[in-house]
Formats: sequence, C-alpha cells, structure tokens
Amino acid sequence: MKNKPSVLNQPNVITQARYLFSDTEMKVLVFIIKNIQLLLNREGFEHNRTLFGEIDYKIFFHLNDIDEKETNLKRIKTAIKSLRQKDFEIDDGKRWLNVGLINYGEYQYDVKKWELQVSHKLMPYMVDIAKGYTEYQLQTILQLNKHAQRLYMMFSQFHGTGVFNINAEELRFKLALEDKYKKYRDFKNWVIIPAIEDINKLFEQGRSDVCITLKSDKKPRGNEDFDRTLEFRIAYTKRVYKQIEVEKEQYLRYTMNLLRSIFPNDDKYCNKLIGHLVQNKRLKPFGDRLKRIEDEAIETQNSLSYYGGLVRTIAKNDHNFYND
Repeated sequence: MKNKPSVLNQPNVITQARYLFSDTEMKVLVFIIKNIQLLLNREGFEHNRTLFGEIDYKIFFHLNDIDEKETNLKRIKTAIKSLRQKDFEIDDGKRWLNVGLINYGEYQYDVKKWELQVSHKLMPYMVDIAKGYTEYQLQTILQLNKHAQRLYMMFSQFHGTGVFNINAEELRFKLALEDKYKKYRDFKNWVIIPAIEDINKLFEQGRSDVCITLKSDKKPRGNEDFDRTLEFRIAYTKRVYKQIEVEKEQYLRYTMNLLRSIFPNDDKYCNKLIGHLVQNKRLKPFGDRLKRIEDEAIETQNSLSYYGGLVRTIAKNDHNFYND
C-alpha cells in the first residue's frame, strides 16, 4: 500500500539544499521519509500537531531495515555522521534558521539497533517531503546516481506546472559543483545531460514517473558563462494516476473484507462506514489502522470479531462516523 502523490507548492528546503548525498546517505534519508509517512498514515495528518511543536522525532531501526543487502556497519556510521553535519538554511522573510537534519545517531552493539533523532525544527519540511513523494518515487530516487537523484527530486516538485526554470550558476551551486566545473559546456555535458538520460531511461522502462527535456539554456549576449536560465520541461506519466486507482481499489477491497470479518452479521454497518470513509477521503488511514488490528489479532490469536467495539470507537472518534 502506497501513499497518494501530491504536488509540492513550494520548493522544499531539503530537496533544494546545496548538497550531494552519497548512495548510503540517500538510503538513510529515504528511510527517514518513509518513517514519517508511516507516522502520518497511522495517526492522520490533522492529529500530528506535535510534529510542529517541541518534540524531536526518534527513529529506531536495524541495519537491514535500511537495505536488506546492507551489511557494512561502518558505511552506515559514515553516512549518519555526514548527514548530521549537513545544515539547512531557511530564510522566508519572516525568520532565518540554520538547522541540522539529525540531532544525533546512536548504535547499540548488544541489540544491533540504531537510534536517530530528527530535529523538530526541520520536521515541517520533512513532512512536506513525506506528503509529496510516493513510495514509487522514493524507489526511483534510489535507482539513480547522485546528480540524477537531486535533479529528479527538484523536477518532481514541478510536474504540476510542467516547467522548471533555474539559473545555471544556482544549479551548479546547489549541486556543490562550483569548484569542479568552470565551463558551462562541461557542466552540461558531464552532469545535466547524463542525469536527464538516466531519468528518461527509467521512464522508458516504466520505473520513473517523469520524463525530462532541457528546452532552453541559451546565454544572453554579454552575460558570464553560467549566467543563463535553464528551462526544463517535465512530462508526468499517466502511469502513476493509473497506479493510484489500483491502490484505491486495493484499499477498498482490503478494508471491506476485514470489516466483514469483524462484523460478520452487520453488512449494513460495514457498507455505511465504507461509504463515509470514501466520501471523506479517510479510507487509507482507516485501512492502515485495521491492518494494525489484524496484526495484533494474529499475534494474540484473537478472533477479529473480538475487536468490534474498538473499531466502532475508532470510526466514531477518529473518523466522525455516527451510525444513526
């Protein structure tokens, strides 16, 4: 079950930051995003005001949670140290803030368990990312190389308009490459074009949701080499929208089947509740809650009908369903 994508209305401080992330750093970052998505799905976004308060968010995991093939403890340590040392700057005219993504990283050797703490100051921006990317998109990011990863994240924020404009010097700066490429031609040929080719190759294979074209990069007469505007055109595949419809159907089928197991003799209640959830766009968070109830039932060997009272309470208190 995956998250519904949404268009990010404003560039996010993380995706637009002046950094390149190593493969392992990106795996950790994507893992953090997925954890925040789970938090939002579990509690319902409107109930997550603490995310914007004074509570730092802790994440616990084992090595293979990041990547089931990952066995190199030192590599993860290096990635977390590097992420902890990266700072992000926010200046929206109302305030200036310089903040780190990770407050600390800790590894317990006896239980082989990691603990990370994400700064509450950065959580609103992490929530934006978690709401803005589907699991499908996050997996796409992990299939790309460093430059293509960053550009894909930037492009994805503008698929709603289909156009992404950025100054060449600004893009080179955001990719932390101002000391490496002195000529725009080299920057274009060694960074931009290969990244676009990587993204479009995945698109052709059905493993990416955007196709990119560099529409214009002409330099105005008299300007410096990097003083030019790059115009990228972004085509967003209908594949994702079809995928969303399939996922909706899966949620609907799963939720209805589980409700009928919990209330085997009350089809009327099940049908009314499903209608309410669909109409109020609450099917996914309710379905996720049912999944946890099902997991508990399996673990405790209780019958699903045992949880009828709890489900009715959840439907009423958390989803405003009143069975009059």
